[in-house]
Amino acid sequence: MTHGRQLALILMVTLIIGSVPLGANQVPQRLESIVLDTFDNPEERNWIETGVEKKESRVWIARGSKFTTEGFPRTAYADAWPTALFDSNPDNLPLKVFGINGRFNRQGFNYIELFPAIKNGDEITPQPIRLPGIAKALDIWVWGSNYDYTMEMHIRDSRGVPYVLNLGSIKFKGWRNLTVTIPSSIPQTQNYLPSYLGLTLTKLVIRTNPGEKVDNFFVYLDNIKLLTDMHSTPFDGRDLARPEVTDKIWGGAGQ
Repeated sequence: MTHGRQLALILMVTLIIGSVPLGANQVPQRLESIVLDTFDNPEERNWIETGVEKKESRVWIARGSKFTTEGFPRTAYADAWPTALFDSNPDNLPLKVFGINGRFNRQGFNYIELFPAIKNGDEITPQPIRLPGIAKALDIWVWGSNYDYTMEMHIRDSRGVPYVLNLGSIKFKGWRNLTVTIPSSIPQTQNYLPSYLGLTLTKLVIRTNPGEKVDNFFVYLDNIKLLTDMHSTPFDGRDLARPEVTDKIWGGAGQ
């Protein structure tokens, strides 16, 4: 083999090796699936975050749009569960689901808002649910009664900007798990400390199709779940950048 052909061969091999990706830049992740609310306790939500059990006072409030029939929407907790999630409940857990009974005086673009809140006597204060970590997706179990309605999740970023996540149609019979991805365009971090900006879940919305019946319908909900990245790059003093620590020191300045 001549010296020129050897150089050509070496150059060809170099180009081939250079064109083969040596592996994408791997961004460390620690994905966790966190149930934000089981609806098993009407007065309190319990969840596990990074292996730690947490709890807070919470009630769910239903509020209807303009043409809501007086006395509606009604809410109740039922001793029930999605079989696909808990089978026949062999451990006899105290499982419940959150039910909504809606009724409107006329067809149209009606809706029911469901929002988490703190109740102190007759005073009700909205209490959005913080989404820990870098949120990737949300899902919820919905029992539909085959009405042509849709459902949304509403979230808010640290600047107070709202976003609507469309879960899609609930025109089906019985339980179904509905999932929505959190768009990467929604800011959740920054280059400064605390780098975590975070999101909050502000409400769920059920919307009626203008051509569908609205005189009396039922929807049940169970297990709001979050898929989130809980990885954080270690550095000296990392605890001072944790949202719960910032809130404790500065009275909620972290949100």
